[in-house]
Amino acid sequence: MTFVLTFILFRSYVLGHLLTAFELYEEKRVRFQTQTLLQVARRLLGKIGDLGQLLRGVMAEARELAKAERCSLFLLDKDTGELVSKVFDGNAVTQRKSSREIRISGHQGIAGHVAQTGKLLNIHNAYQHPLFYKGIDEQTGFKTRNILCFPICDEERVIGVAQLCNKIDGFHFDKCDEETATAFSVYCGISIMHSMVHKRVQKAEARYKLSQELLLFHMKVPDIDVRNCLNSTYLHSAEEKFPTFDTFEFCPRDVDEHSSIYLCIKMFKDLDFIALFKIPEEKLARFLLLVQKGYRNTPYHNWFHAFSVAHFSYVCMKNLRLMERGIITKLQGLSFLISCLCHDLDHRGFNNSYMTQSGSQLARLYSSEGSINERHHLSQAICILNDPGSKILDSLSTEQFMESIDYLRELILATDLANHFRIFKQLKTLNPENIVDNQRMLLSLLMTCCDLNDQIKMWTTVHSVAELVYTEFFAQGDLERQMGLNPNLMMDRKKACIPALQIEFLDTVVTPTFEIFVQIFPEKSDFLQTISINREHWVEVKEKETTKNGSSC
Repeated sequence: MTFVLTFILFRSYVLGHLLTAFELYEEKRVRFQTQTLLQVARRLLGKIGDLGQLLRGVMAEARELAKAERCSLFLLDKDTGELVSKVFDGNAVTQRKSSREIRISGHQGIAGHVAQTGKLLNIHNAYQHPLFYKGIDEQTGFKTRNILCFPICDEERVIGVAQLCNKIDGFHFDKCDEETATAFSVYCGISIMHSMVHKRVQKAEARYKLSQELLLFHMKVPDIDVRNCLNSTYLHSAEEKFPTFDTFEFCPRDVDEHSSIYLCIKMFKDLDFIALFKIPEEKLARFLLLVQKGYRNTPYHNWFHAFSVAHFSYVCMKNLRLMERGIITKLQGLSFLISCLCHDLDHRGFNNSYMTQSGSQLARLYSSEGSINERHHLSQAICILNDPGSKILDSLSTEQFMESIDYLRELILATDLANHFRIFKQLKTLNPENIVDNQRMLLSLLMTCCDLNDQIKMWTTVHSVAELVYTEFFAQGDLERQMGLNPNLMMDRKKACIPALQIEFLDTVVTPTFEIFVQIFPEKSDFLQTISINREHWVEVKEKETTKNGSSC
């Protein structure tokens, strides 16, 4: 009887107070969570102009909200279906040690499952869960105990996944953490979506400004200039003036500006591209004149460099009979020659590093993709090829056109030496037996050799080209010093020893590259002999400067 009375009293009075207290606690918790999330949202919106900074902010906030050891954030790549993370965790030290991106299948592991289903997963024991992918732990050395993984969505679909690992002040993530994560994901999705839109707007603005620069800097090609290019008398005169034009020994830098256009037309004719691809000669002439105008008057990266690079591709195709022997196709040959002509279009005389450090419009447009200058050159080439008066690829089928543009992209990007060194080990495997099966790799090598072709010419050419190169380098170094930066040694006119730098350049870049070329085409072993002779000349110059200055250059 006493027990019953006690229970009735408890239910009537104590239980009521307990429920009221619990409701009050829940109300305070929800209010605190809401206030916290609003503060988080305000901080995230402050980072909306920089996607990388925003993503790091998202991870730091999520980690703090849920009291987790680590947070990983993956965005869904629409093109590949992969989950991609460039900033893998919120730990700043780890980020400094490794900035490489991590990619996993959009169907793989816990993150993949959440991306596919759009539903949160709370896993108390990671290694016992069938979806857990150990590969990430193996790559990072991190030991995962428990996981709270939730989707990040925009207005239509899942755009990414956040993964919290290892609860700090508890055994595992609880229901409260799940609620916080669900609410937080809404703010994440809004912030990331707006950041991406902001980035697209920035790119559009940068493209517009670049287009304006291009329009202001370059003029339209007058019709009279086009007609003059097609004058057979002028063409024959140029051919007679340079009878050894189709040999490797010829120095294209000896050609004047006007003759260079006629000789470019000769390249297209000799290689049978005009007849085979039904290129209207008027459009070809206008294309060449536009490309010529597309080069700025920089000391080295100018039209004469482009003409020299194109000439080397021409003599390679003609003298090594690359197309006749089936080593490359005619379409590849056409794309190769066009790439050489266009590979440095609108070069401003500054390297990719300077473009990034100076915060240039080009860097804003292309820095996330790498090869800033090269991507700009490609963009300008495609603009000229799309000009109604210079559409030299108009007669190609849709498939041929797309293939040609694809080669154009690959070959122009191949002129970034960073890309060349990235595939250098693969290039070393090329030989006469396997080049037909590795045409893209071969073309990449040939493009680099074309870009370096000055180094296999006579000493007078090599020496004069070096002067042009360092005039451009030192101008950049002077600007970097004005910006408060320390120029690279080769850019610093006060410290650079040109002969020593050229010897190093020959040893580390030119000789190894042409050794592969000669490995494929042994009949051109004389290239290596010429490089060796030029190296000896630089050694002599270095010794003279050392004697003259009384100290080692």
